[in-house]
Amino acid sequence: MFKNYLKIAFRNLQKQKLYSLINITGLAVGLAVCMMIMLYVTHEMTYDRFHTNAKRIYKLQANVKIGGNTMNLNYMSYASGPLVKQSQPAVDGYMRTLNYYKPIVVSNPLTPETKYIEQKVVFADPDFFNFFTFKLASGNAKDVLSKPFSVVISKDIAKKYFGDANPVGKTIRLKTDSAYTYQVTGVAENAPSNTSVEYNFVASASSLMATKEAKKYMGEQRIASGSFNLFLLLKDAADTAKTRKGLQQMADKEKSDFETHYKLSSIGSLHLENNWGDSSNLKYLKIFPLVAILILLLALVNYMSLTTARATLRAKEVGVRKVSGASRKTIAAQFYVESGLFTFLSFILGYLLCYAFKPWFLNVLQLKIDNSFLYSPLVLLLLFGLLLITALISGIYPSVVLSAFKPVITLKGKTSKQAGGTVVRKVFTTLQFGIAVGLIICGVIIDRQLYYLRHADTGLNRENVVMIPVGSSIGQNYQAFNKDVQALAGISNVGTSHYAMYGGYDMLFMDGKTKDESIALPSLSVDNKFIATLGLEWKFAPTPNKQLTDKYTVVINETAIKDLHLPANPVGSFIKNGSNRYEVAGVVKNFNFSSMESAIGPLGLLIASDTASAWGRVGCNLFARIKPHTNVPSIIESIQNIYKKYDQDTPFSYTFMDDAFDKQYKAEDRLASIFGTFTYITIILAMLGLFGLAAFTIEQRNKEIGIRKILGASMATITTILSTDFLKLILLSVIIASPVAWYAMHNWLQNFAYRISIPVWVFLFAGAMALLTAVLTISYHAVKAALANPVKSLRSE
Repeated sequence: MFKNYLKIAFRNLQKQKLYSLINITGLAVGLAVCMMIMLYVTHEMTYDRFHTNAKRIYKLQANVKIGGNTMNLNYMSYASGPLVKQSQPAVDGYMRTLNYYKPIVVSNPLTPETKYIEQKVVFADPDFFNFFTFKLASGNAKDVLSKPFSVVISKDIAKKYFGDANPVGKTIRLKTDSAYTYQVTGVAENAPSNTSVEYNFVASASSLMATKEAKKYMGEQRIASGSFNLFLLLKDAADTAKTRKGLQQMADKEKSDFETHYKLSSIGSLHLENNWGDSSNLKYLKIFPLVAILILLLALVNYMSLTTARATLRAKEVGVRKVSGASRKTIAAQFYVESGLFTFLSFILGYLLCYAFKPWFLNVLQLKIDNSFLYSPLVLLLLFGLLLITALISGIYPSVVLSAFKPVITLKGKTSKQAGGTVVRKVFTTLQFGIAVGLIICGVIIDRQLYYLRHADTGLNRENVVMIPVGSSIGQNYQAFNKDVQALAGISNVGTSHYAMYGGYDMLFMDGKTKDESIALPSLSVDNKFIATLGLEWKFAPTPNKQLTDKYTVVINETAIKDLHLPANPVGSFIKNGSNRYEVAGVVKNFNFSSMESAIGPLGLLIASDTASAWGRVGCNLFARIKPHTNVPSIIESIQNIYKKYDQDTPFSYTFMDDAFDKQYKAEDRLASIFGTFTYITIILAMLGLFGLAAFTIEQRNKEIGIRKILGASMATITTILSTDFLKLILLSVIIASPVAWYAMHNWLQNFAYRISIPVWVFLFAGAMALLTAVLTISYHAVKAALANPVKSLRSE
């Protein structure tokens, strides 16, 4: 019986090539989108869950309240690990890791002239490869990090520096603040793509403690904030509350000017719930699954709509089967088999499309997914589940409708009423174009908001400003380097800042009006040319002959006047930071020193007189404004040559300030790109569905069209009559989708302190696009029917 059903299904597939192609292609596209999004969501949701003890591993974090301000502390002091284990019986072990905060220079001592900038350098306790479930390709997990200046490298790094030779026992030179030679004691498998503990190099923590800079990383000799990630292995996952309570009791006993609250975060939650940096993944995980469901629903609607629309062509077949004794259950099973075949073919095509477009999708998301994850049991099980669910849903409605035909009526050829589905098909068409219109509206608004962010006046001149990170290698030669760059013909201004713009800032806590009030003041350490180089404007200029570089002098922005409770013109006023008393020397107009998602906060500029002394050991950033009409590649090359003159060890790098500003909105850029693609896919699916449905509907009205032509109806009249019913549905979809899209985008825009108002023309544009798409799709069949010979259509009856 099953074999017979398959034969009939294949015959129908071959007999109805156009409709089969529309059904299979449309469903395949929907499945491909669903597969890619499912792959992404699964990858994000399984971060760090592959560790053997994942359920018992927690990261210790803290919230510190200073006055009315709360700071999140993600790192703990070096001493915190053993002290926590000693004081908390529920803690079975600990692991301290330090992610080196900036790229380092790495070289093979055998080829010292070849140097690379490397990232993902981790310093860790000796038990790193036992605490976490990271595999070693060579080396003993107990010994590889037991000695100072020992390092484990990933397979990719081993290949890069040692080729096919075994690197174990060889040395490699790592330059952090200073250069040190490390012995390679093991090679680790490359870190999985779904881990928040990333590494290319894992060096022993004792190496860091043996360097001249050890004190900088040690922190306090107590449980306190510091530089290290501190992971705790609990004896039981249920011990989290008890451990946190014990730590809190210890914190409460300490005499401190601030209030500390400890937090234990499961390692499986770190990637999404405790990501205090880029939160873009959370945005995607909320939006993309919904889009995937909508697109798959669209594809399924296409399939069910076309299948039931062509029910009249199968009516006599159903009637004959029922007269011959077939039950409704048997007929429903037959149509389920046919739906299963269509779904299976669509699934295979969809998987091929997913495989072909996966690199583009992951590149837009700036995401890497290991091949091992793609073929993991979990992913394969989810794909199989998707196939089953799609087959189940796609077969329900057609099998129920077609198996319900009454044999007496169907054999007489009167199937139109009982075939029904007219209202359902209208609902399907409205739903399809409603989804398309909604996505068009959302896509346009996202694009407009991004355009606004990039072109808004941020209070400083970002154009043609190049930022060059300068390491400690230049040190005391920084002033000479600065002057040489300033002397270039294509450079108009040169300034210096400790941090790159949009790359962070320091925090000062100023005294408030009351003893308990503390006011957070973000601060940038800069030189006296920084303000002019970035084109900042004065609100209240410094008094004549005032030295801005005096030690306890600060320049603030307009927002800081109100937050610090200063007079309208605060120049000459004083603000206090404990025993330090700062004079306000001037006020600059507000400018966006961070993302425009947030309103401009208070800011203090601390101006150093001698930048070489201030940042020579820790590095800084040089800002160079390039003159208009200057050959940019040529001037960059000139700066690079000067850089190499003072620092031959550290590779030269640079970033344009415009690019750094735009990078803050990478999440929105990705969202816009993916949303645009999904919108195109939705429109194509809606067109496919409408194309097939229009073909069938017009085919059913051939006799009516023939009579109208004989009675003198023109081609334009017939085309208008055939198109009107569909266009009414499209208009209805626009009316339904517009308020839903407005609500979604209104809520999304609330994430931005600076945002556009949603213009009316966006809804008109989306409606016009939907109507134009529908007209183009329907016109082919309408014109074809209007041009047909009426004699043939009437004779066919």
